[in-house]
Amino acid sequence: MLSTIKLLFKAWVIQFYKVNTGFFLFIFLVLFGIMDGQEIMIFHVSLMQAIVGTTTGLLIALGIWALYNYKCVVFVLNSLDKPQYSFLTNLQVFTGMQQVVVLALCQLILYLPVLLYAAFVVSIGFYNGESGKSVAIVLYLLLLCFGSAYLYYRKVNGFHKQMFMLPVLLPFSGKRSRQPVLYLSHYLLHERKLAWVALKVFSSVIFYLVFVTHRADFSLGYFRLFFLMATIAHSMLVFYSFEFVEKQMAFTRNLPLTRTYRLLFYLGTYLFILLPEFCWMWLYADELMSWLEVVLTFSAGLGQLVLLTAVLYLPNMSLQRFAWFTCLIYFITAILLPSGITIVLLSEVTVALFIYYRNYYKLES
Repeated sequence: MLSTIKLLFKAWVIQFYKVNTGFFLFIFLVLFGIMDGQEIMIFHVSLMQAIVGTTTGLLIALGIWALYNYKCVVFVLNSLDKPQYSFLTNLQVFTGMQQVVVLALCQLILYLPVLLYAAFVVSIGFYNGESGKSVAIVLYLLLLCFGSAYLYYRKVNGFHKQMFMLPVLLPFSGKRSRQPVLYLSHYLLHERKLAWVALKVFSSVIFYLVFVTHRADFSLGYFRLFFLMATIAHSMLVFYSFEFVEKQMAFTRNLPLTRTYRLLFYLGTYLFILLPEFCWMWLYADELMSWLEVVLTFSAGLGQLVLLTAVLYLPNMSLQRFAWFTCLIYFITAILLPSGITIVLLSEVTVALFIYYRNYYKLES
């Protein structure tokens, strides 16, 4: 049994964390690397109190944790479909209970980042007298982990014939003809719907904390810092967009389209992606921000995404390097922010245009 656990650890756990190194690095730097120690403590304690203290905060947290669990489940089920993992069918020599226990242990390790954070949330919940919600969180996480282990058990034993999918139809998912300008938006909403939904949930958490929980203590500077955090989190959608345009639609390089048109193609897609954030900002910023401040803040977020797109045209750009550049761009933006949002916007646009126009035709498709 111990040798089987070690084998699964190498096959799933190590590979999962290796493949998602950039993702975890980015999340860690965003949540723990942009503020000093005292501010980090205050931020996360406030966030945890919001989770156990309000129904909305609890539902948002449960939703985010479920999305991460879905990410783990898809990775494991996909790996079971690969020929090199066919040896895992040998797990059938164990009893059903033994298989579930082993698979649940692997799932608990995959889910460890959430479990550690949830442990602090539960502790604060008991400390604040929210015992009911704390127990509900524990039961919910156990249900996710053991439910996932049961899915793996069915897959290993041949009961689960199809990969677990998210069968949700989103806009542009039908068979109607689509305009070329909507190709990229359709791809993101149809093929990358999980990432899109997770990012919208993350943005809603930030807006809820700023405009609802701490509305009385609203600070424009801090809001812009958090808003730019929400937009930089869309870096994975930027990467997916680049991969789709330059690989799956590589033939478009032979079309008589200028670099400027192609850049506007990206910009239009990002405007659509960030439309919910703009609507939330416009609705909730009443009496807190002028229309000019709203437009400038939103434009700075767009500028970040355009700059990230330009970075992808640099030579030898891998996903890991892109993750480092993403963190670097956010830190530089945070440093420039006290100088004014206009300085941030002009810096983003200037650097983005320079990199994009200099490297676009040098990209090796």
